[in-house]
Amino acid sequence: MIFRLLRFWRKARNSKLLGVATVGLLLFVAIMGNAICFYTFDGHENPEIGFGESVWYSVISVTTIGYGDYSASTLGARIGTVIFIILAGLTAYSLFFGLAIDWITDFAVKGRLGMSAVYLKNHTIIVHFPGESRVNQLIDEIKAEEKDAEIVIVSDQLEKLPFDRRKVFFVRGSTLSEEVYRKANVECANKAIVLARSYEDANSDAVVASAVSVMDHMNDRLHIVAECVSEDHKRLFQSVRTNAIISGLKMTGNLLVQESVDPGVGQVIDVITSNQVGDTMFSAKVEESVDISYADFAKLLLDEDVNVLAVNRGEQTFTAFREVKPEIGDRIVYLSRQRMLWNDLMNKCENSRVGAL
Repeated sequence: MIFRLLRFWRKARNSKLLGVATVGLLLFVAIMGNAICFYTFDGHENPEIGFGESVWYSVISVTTIGYGDYSASTLGARIGTVIFIILAGLTAYSLFFGLAIDWITDFAVKGRLGMSAVYLKNHTIIVHFPGESRVNQLIDEIKAEEKDAEIVIVSDQLEKLPFDRRKVFFVRGSTLSEEVYRKANVECANKAIVLARSYEDANSDAVVASAVSVMDHMNDRLHIVAECVSEDHKRLFQSVRTNAIISGLKMTGNLLVQESVDPGVGQVIDVITSNQVGDTMFSAKVEESVDISYADFAKLLLDEDVNVLAVNRGEQTFTAFREVKPEIGDRIVYLSRQRMLWNDLMNKCENSRVGAL
């Protein structure tokens, strides 16, 4: 029996879940078989031995603890102990924990190497890994917004994550493969940030647009933000759905020039675009039309320490909005200590009105 179990263990290593389940079942049978023998034979001689005591004796025996409070005294109980505990139970017990530890270790290693699927909901997917510092900075910002945010990094640019961070997972494979995104559970994801593969790669924008297309096909509710390296390549994204296209290099260049002309601008931008320092830029979608200009709306909010910076209406952006009134679907960009919805902003306006009376 021992040699058969050893042969089974070698085969079970190729199917660890099946192996753990089968050896666990054998261990259960050994414990219960010995308990029945002990209860049947020794229980007949000693009325104080019930079935519960028999199971206790079996468990203590198979784990080799052996408190000594019970021991087999009859021939039948001793034969049962030899068969079910010594021959089957101890072997199954060792194999069970060996397989379980091996399975858990293998699962952890596969997770680190991006070979395991993740089972998350409402998580954020980061596609591509242009650099450790860049990805870590993104993770810091996401975690500052939501401390317990779960993040999945999808990339074929590295073999394993170079860092170990809480609730950050890795799926390795082509960023154009549906199978890879199924491993990342894109169907249940909430947001996706698609980074440029490389700022030096002329094909980076085409790969980003293709990755966006694959994810959108699998989850049309996914909020997707894509990074575009070249302004000339923005037309690549016209055939795919993205919630926003960010030209990172262009924004950096604009800021560098602006800072060289108007010192201090960079410091302000650094603060208002970060979730980790000071007030932050947020946006809120207008849910109803109201008979008030955005200029008056902004004045009321300013008394509540909310600074309206701009209003987006489709492709238009208003930074001067004296004659512009709220319309359903507009998105207000504002500066505040915390994120607020449209109703929260309206309540702030009402508070400001009441305070002015």
